[in-house]
Amino acid sequence: MSDPADAGLLVRASRGDHAAFEELVRRHEAAVYRFALAIARSQADAEDAMQEAFVAAYQHASTYRAEASVRTWLLTMARNAVWRQRRRLACDVVDEALDDVDEWRIAEAAGWGQISPEQAAISAAERERLHAALNALPTAEREVLVLRELEELSGEDTARVLGLSLAAMKSRLHRARLRLAAALRAEGPITT
Repeated sequence: MSDPADAGLLVRASRGDHAAFEELVRRHEAAVYRFALAIARSQADAEDAMQEAFVAAYQHASTYRAEASVRTWLLTMARNAVWRQRRRLACDVVDEALDDVDEWRIAEAAGWGQISPEQAAISAAERERLHAALNALPTAEREVLVLRELEELSGEDTARVLGLSLAAMKSRLHRARLRLAAALRAEGPITT
């Protein structure tokens, strides 16, 4: 289930090997940041959550259990960091657009089909429409879409990060895809 190289790096980090931990961060920082950005209020909040997640990972490296991949473990820490931030700030609304996320993978999952190179060159207005549809989703639905469609986690790992049963995760993912597809279809297909 876990990447042996990542697990080895984490074991070395738990013994004080800073270079091993730096390599682990390099391997996973983009995924952790993308996920944090998808649920945080801003890029700054996402960066703070990512930093908090990696600090926690370093401090708790010796507690890692190989029941899930290191990546899943780190994404769980990032999710927890974002939610701690939100509780501290008493915020329930996520307004930040997902500027650094590959929205087209989500659009394809929402039923738009394969995105051609021509479609990838869409206008700013159409891109904004997709951002708005993603941001209009409840945070829980956005989380599941980002983990499954962008981070390409397995169903089991996605459920583990979200603290859900596999069946509950599948149900949430289905609802999220339907809601996103409905929002996007309401204004018509994306054109080039």
